[in-house]
Amino acid sequence: MPRIDIEAFEDEFEEDHHLLVRRPHEMSQAARDRIDDLGEARVVGVDRGRVTIELDGDIVEGRFAGTMRGEKAAVGDRVRIRPPRHESDQARIVEVLDRATVLTRTPDDTVDEERVVVANADQIVVVAAADHLDAGTRFLDRVLVAASVGGLDAALCVNKLDLIDDRSEVAEVVDRYGSIGVPVRLTSAETGEGIEELGHLLVGCWSAFAGHSGVGKSSLFNRFLPDADQAVAEIGPRGGRHTTVAAWAIEAPALDGWLVDTPGVRSFGLGGLAPEELAAHFPELAALDCHLDDCTHTGEPGCRLPGARVHPDRLAAYRRLLGSLREGR
Repeated sequence: MPRIDIEAFEDEFEEDHHLLVRRPHEMSQAARDRIDDLGEARVVGVDRGRVTIELDGDIVEGRFAGTMRGEKAAVGDRVRIRPPRHESDQARIVEVLDRATVLTRTPDDTVDEERVVVANADQIVVVAAADHLDAGTRFLDRVLVAASVGGLDAALCVNKLDLIDDRSEVAEVVDRYGSIGVPVRLTSAETGEGIEELGHLLVGCWSAFAGHSGVGKSSLFNRFLPDADQAVAEIGPRGGRHTTVAAWAIEAPALDGWLVDTPGVRSFGLGGLAPEELAAHFPELAALDCHLDDCTHTGEPGCRLPGARVHPDRLAAYRRLLGSLREGR
């Protein structure tokens, strides 16, 4: 005999199920008003279908109400909830609110199935390892585009300064990205160098951290949140292990903000972006007064790129991404 999901059965027939209609255009104004009167919460963790929320200063488990089944939420989402009715009950999510900002990625540039990394964050901090800056800046170039698309500010943290003796390459990276308005902070989670300066950037914000595995995101978190008990992986010859397996957010009272850790990834696809839209998300190219509004800077009449001063590595990044997006189509 198949197992009956009693909770699901109860959800479908709970007394306020009329508040949970999926299609807002079919909802009466009275029902809409009742939903609007419900309290809001913020999603701070999503892992294997479990949703953790911050509700009135407490961190509690929540779940989607019956008629919201099939909906998804991401860390940072603001949701309307029906509070627990009794001690053994959980808060029920009845609506996921519109996002002010969102950072998404695709598995690669050939598919447009976007995955939400974080919602409603103020900024994304890309962490790169000082001893692998080429890989880090290639990752950063992609995240800068995604951040621009999703309305987030972006910053770069070059970590693991203790592993290098010559900092000339680091200085060049600071100049390259500083010239387009990207804040850069230089740190060593091992020695504490630059941690205070990085902290100043995080004050009062929801800040998400992203980067390849092994760049030291979790170690940086432990500097600001020593009680977070983040596991730090040993770095082997093939790179770090994934120490964070799901995105999560934790309040940082000393910073008057929240920090969001995201799983380390090896690729950050932009498959949801059309090739002709890419230039608008490279600020040095978007600022060019080309004859065509949708100039892709690949030889169109009236293109201002030939006479412009664009860093060669950034131009190479643009052309590399443009080629990859075109191949994906």
